[in-house]
Order: sequence, then structure tokens, then C-alpha cells
Amino acid sequence: MAWSNLPIDLLCCISSHLSIVDLVRLSVVCTSWSSTLDNYALLGFQCRPSPWLLLSNDVEEASDTLNFRELTIEREVVLSFHRRFSSIGSHTYGRRYFGSKDGWLVTLDKIDLQPRLFNPITKAEISLPSLFTLIEPQYAPESYIRISFNEIFFDYTTDEFRDIYFHKFIVSSNDSSGTVVVIFGIRKALALASSEDLTWVLGPTLSPFNTMDEEQFEDVCYHEENQRFYAITNFSMVLAFDLNGQNVELICPNMPNPYYHTINFDYMYNIAFLSGTLLRIERVIDDSHHKARTRTIFVFKFVPNVVISSSFSQWIPVNELGEYSLFVGCNQTFSLHHSVATGIKSNCIYFINHSGIRFPGYVYCDVGLFNLSNDRIQYIRHPYSRSNWPPSIWFTPSIS
Repeated sequence: MAWSNLPIDLLCCISSHLSIVDLVRLSVVCTSWSSTLDNYALLGFQCRPSPWLLLSNDVEEASDTLNFRELTIEREVVLSFHRRFSSIGSHTYGRRYFGSKDGWLVTLDKIDLQPRLFNPITKAEISLPSLFTLIEPQYAPESYIRISFNEIFFDYTTDEFRDIYFHKFIVSSNDSSGTVVVIFGIRKALALASSEDLTWVLGPTLSPFNTMDEEQFEDVCYHEENQRFYAITNFSMVLAFDLNGQNVELICPNMPNPYYHTINFDYMYNIAFLSGTLLRIERVIDDSHHKARTRTIFVFKFVPNVVISSSFSQWIPVNELGEYSLFVGCNQTFSLHHSVATGIKSNCIYFINHSGIRFPGYVYCDVGLFNLSNDRIQYIRHPYSRSNWPPSIWFTPSIS
């Protein structure tokens, strides 16, 4: 029997022992072998393998190269396998990575400010409207981009403007009909667009709800069951809205943290759903000595329909995630079950570079996991003082 005539059941059995990268290599051998990737019912276990860590390129590396580290566990020690993608310059040259969603990276160039969704495994790409449809900057002398805020002018180089002015991209789905939310600006506002739109539109604002001048959006997540986005601020206020940025609902009012943004400590907030429960991940950053390091992480679950008083909050501490772990950083916050992603530890928070100080040269290596069982931090990459720009991103490879 010729190799190209192997039964589909046998090919699926063989593929069950392969990594997702080897699966792609198998699919290009011949037409019949390529069909193994078309049947997700048989290959569903390959949709969410152990996550990869997208590393920032060293200065001497080519800009058309992506470097990942794949997580795995051996005798309780976190190890990593190197995954390298090269010769993809048309997709990556001159672009920065601002997030990920189920196998897709969100990239952004510095000239046209046009975001794209890019799958480095399949090379598929989806374009979004230019962000210049959202903002109208002025141009200062020496080609600086000038933005006015509260009658104060801020001048940026083109690199600085892209890297500092835009903070995070959140995607509802990884297809051409998906909606993308961007957190942008000096005060971290929201805007929405899809690939079918011609322009970005402003999202919900805090003005009807907030009482704190310093309040701003920190993170957004998408809940697939009710098809709504949920956005959290640095004072724990949560707003929900639909795919058009409409039907805004106040889920939880702000709760000022007296320790927020002190001299040596900063608090970062992420938001996610786990088994239908809304979670708030509160990450304490030690900013002393100009080397940001994660000191501890708290997790809270939201309990709706309760009376808020001075002695009771709608956010209840959580010390157990079961067999799940959470991944936080510049990517969208997501959860994985250890039986699906066999290379991870359960009941942990995997974190990457502190994203609050998002200025080139001031982001330091801070990559590890926080174990909720014993409140201990285990570093995946050894902390060092060299600038780690752009920040790393958690990425789950997919052949979708």
C-alpha cells in the first residue's frame, strides 16, 4: 500500500502522537494526508495544546523571525522547547505583537497603524481598519506625532506612538466576522471594529459611572455564551457591552483600592471567565529599584445580586481553581485545563512581563507562575535587568 493511501483512521492515530508543528508538516506531504487536518472531530485534542511564550527578539535577530517557548513539566520543573518561525517577513516585518487569541496574533505596524490577525502556523491573515480612522493626530516638527489631552500636548516618535498609545487588543473570535476591542490613549479608552468595517468606533465610556478621575480601563474579556465583552478598570469597576459597543450595563461599581499605585507597588487587574464565573485577577507589582517584579497574585470571583455593604463585597476571594490555570499578560487572559494542556501545572496563575510601565527600555523580564496552593512564585525565565521590549505574549497554537 502506498503511503498516500493510508486509511484516515491510521493517519489520525499517528497524528495523535505528534505536536501541532509536526501535524502541519504532515499535512503538506500529500493531499490525502492533508485531510487529517480537516476533521476537527478526530483531532480536537490538538486545538489547544500547551501554550507557547512568544519571546521578544534580540537586537541582532532578523525581524522576520518569531521565537516561541513551549511549556512542559518534568519532575515539577518547568522546561521549554524552542519553536522558531522564519521567512515570514511579509507578515511580521515592522510590526509589533499586541495580543493573541486561540492561535492568532494581533500585529500592528507603525506607519499605517493597521492591525492584523496573523496565524504563524497556517500563515493566514485578517486585516482590520486603520487606527487613523479612530484618531486624528497632529504632526509636530521633526515628524513627531502630537496628541492633545486636557489642553496639554504630548509629542511621540512613530515608534513611541504605536508602542505607548495602544495598549491591548481583545478579539471575540478568530474569523473575519469577529469583533476586536482596542484599549488606547493616555486615559485608556475603548474602541471597536471588525474586518468588515471601514472605521473604528468609540466604545463605552466611564463618564456615566465613575467617580474617580484616575479610573481607566485595564483589561477586557469576551464571554462567548452571551456574546458580550466585559471590561474592568483599575478600580475594579466592570462594564458589559455587546459586539457593537451598545447595551452597556454596569456589572460592578468601582471599589477604590487604598494601596493602588503607591510609591513602590502597583496593582494590575485582569478579567476572565472560568466555568461561567467572572474572575478578577489582582496582580501586585513591586516597582522598587526600577525593576518591576510580581510579588503576589489574588483571585476573586464575582457574586451577582448581592447587597453591597461595608462588610461584604461582590468580589469573593478564590484559593482554588481546580484543575485549571490562568494565563495573564499582554495577551487576552485565558484558562486551560491540565488534561488538555498537559504541559502546565493546575491551580496556578501564569504571568508575563508587567504591562503597566509600557515604555521601551522600562519593561523587565518577569515571567513565571504563581501557585495558589502555597502562594509561591516559580520563575519560568530567570529574572534579569535587561530591557524586555516588546513584552512577551502567551500564545496557544492552533491550525484553525
